[in-house]
Amino acid sequence: MSKLRFAIPLLATLPLLTACGGRITVQVLAEGADAAPVDDLEVQFLPFDRDSLFVVISSQAATPEPPIPADLEEASTAERELRDMWSEAEMNWNNVRDEMRTITERLEDLDDRSREYLELFSQFGDLEDEERALNRRRQAAFDDFDEMQQVNQQRIDSVCIVIDSWEEAAFAEYGDVEADLLVALGREVMADTTDADGVASAAASGGPWWVHARLNTAAGELYWNVVVEGASPDTLRLQSGNAELRQGVRQRC
Repeated sequence: MSKLRFAIPLLATLPLLTACGGRITVQVLAEGADAAPVDDLEVQFLPFDRDSLFVVISSQAATPEPPIPADLEEASTAERELRDMWSEAEMNWNNVRDEMRTITERLEDLDDRSREYLELFSQFGDLEDEERALNRRRQAAFDDFDEMQQVNQQRIDSVCIVIDSWEEAAFAEYGDVEADLLVALGREVMADTTDADGVASAAASGGPWWVHARLNTAAGELYWNVVVEGASPDTLRLQSGNAELRQGVRQRC
């Protein structure tokens, strides 16, 4: 069987353009336009839609892709909710500690007989009680999250072994398929790593190009597969708004 069995359906949807050379420039931002840029992240520039290629190869695999047990996905969602509860409790505890630290610094500059000193000292005492309560809540939230995470991870590890085995067989010829496709297109895959400003670029001849990057965040994996027609003077910003947020068991394999 020819490897181009996979590639031929894609060729029909990928026009070969002959525009003059230029560059595609992207900037990676974790949360939005005002967020700090993401450095040291690989960005790929592909002359074909890799996701579509994955779909074609998966559909022609000898066996179907192993499913994720529904109850395990539900358990993974519950785990994320517990993690978020712990993160919120941690944030609230830290906020109170910051208030206490600020009051302590102010007290150092005041006469301990002054009215302001006595009012701040009383406020500090109230915050001490709140800090202790929040610390207990924070620790309890962490314990709940940690317990569920450990239980889930054992099952996830077992599922991942099955998925990895299937992918190894299903995508055994992926490298050859991609090479044949690139020859047919007369182009190549390019890559760059973002700098301190979150910027990466590549020389772009023709089009279209698919800009691909992946970033792990607390909420899950941000996955970009953004198509551009070719070189442009404008910077393409990769941020949460044009990313797919991937969560669940499969993203932990």
